[in-house]
Amino acid sequence: MSDALHHRLIAAAAIMREAGKVAHDYFVRRDQLQVELKGMQDLVSIADRAVEDLIRQHLASAFPQDSIIGEEGGAEAARASGPVWVIDPIDGTANFLRGLPYWCVTLGLYLDRRLELGLTYDPIHDQLFSARRGHGAVRDGRPIRVSDCRDPRQAVLGSTFTFKMKIERYLNLVEAILRAGADHRRFGSTALMMAHVADGRIDGCATLYCNSWDVVGGLMLVEEAGGVASDFLDGAELDQPNRVFGCAPGMLATIQGLPGMDLPVDPA
Repeated sequence: MSDALHHRLIAAAAIMREAGKVAHDYFVRRDQLQVELKGMQDLVSIADRAVEDLIRQHLASAFPQDSIIGEEGGAEAARASGPVWVIDPIDGTANFLRGLPYWCVTLGLYLDRRLELGLTYDPIHDQLFSARRGHGAVRDGRPIRVSDCRDPRQAVLGSTFTFKMKIERYLNLVEAILRAGADHRRFGSTALMMAHVADGRIDGCATLYCNSWDVVGGLMLVEEAGGVASDFLDGAELDQPNRVFGCAPGMLATIQGLPGMDLPVDPA
């Protein structure tokens, strides 16, 4: 499967760039989009569906035997064996629709329930982050590494919030980050934050509630950039929410000491 994984990575990178261009075209004319409300502050637009459809069509054409699960559909593939692609067409939809330039297109590939590929494309800055298990992580072909930060008092940690979780849990998480002496960011895109952990821009990211499509591509990036990440499939399936983290090795004790983040790391 080694050559097949390389072929999938090359194909996925091209698909991501094309999908990102489509998403960016929608972004610049976002005032024309039809928007639906799925839940409190949980939005979906015609752009989300169009971008996911494009990715699905290309993947199905190139790899017809593979299964696909995405934010907008495909839950029946969540427990499939063999290759399973996990798509988030626009992670950070609320930012996207408000014109805030922090959103991305993200993609991960599981093979027999083991995460093997992760890609995140930032169309605003034209930056493609990609990783293959055992082969490192790159940004536009150049190797990236997590930070060497070991002191929480010098760290910046990202987190995420959704109204699907109890507000008190998030407040407790943020309080613990601050009491550890670390700075805190909530950018609105878990996938892009994980890519930025992998690139050493922030030192860790912890979320108490996310979906697989929000995060699995980023978890692969963090691991292959020399960081540590939890295993999404530890305690959940791909169509179920879970809590996860990704961080620089020097931040592992700090992250695992946060409330709700006492998770085992993904076995290499």
